[in-house]
Amino acid sequence: MATTRPPARRAPRPAVTPATVAIRPARAADHADLLGLIRAYYRFDGIRFSRALVEPALALLLGRPALGRAWIMRAGARPVGYLILTFNFDLEFGGLEGLVTDLFVHAQWRGQGLGRAALATVDDFCRRAHIRTVELQVAERNRQAQAFYLLLGFRSLPRMVFSRDVK
Repeated sequence: MATTRPPARRAPRPAVTPATVAIRPARAADHADLLGLIRAYYRFDGIRFSRALVEPALALLLGRPALGRAWIMRAGARPVGYLILTFNFDLEFGGLEGLVTDLFVHAQWRGQGLGRAALATVDDFCRRAHIRTVELQVAERNRQAQAFYLLLGFRSLPRMVFSRDVK
């Protein structure tokens, strides 16, 4: 007689409540945790991580609010996600616009409203700062993120993004 094993159980997803995850402005003391989150995001999105580039840029962002803002998501002391908002000036959008350059939530914390809450935090900040538009980029292959952003009211612009190193 064959015995059957019970199906493998996946670890339960942590319950997300305002009491279990805090989204707060990042500060210099969060630098090391943010670097770990950034490295994880870059790995997830296929972006080459260069500590020599990212570390001083992050320190500059955290030290100069005129460049943008960063928020960190923590479950107790554990960092579970982050968001970076930088500023751009574009006449098309009425002047100052926000650019969400990074939004990352660790896999086991996804699907529980943290990304939505982080973007609501950005909207609150932008309203207070008189920023009317928030823009972001998403990898073409990341259909799940595209659907998420469309659900939150973002729209795809009929443009391609280009970049180059300054010569």
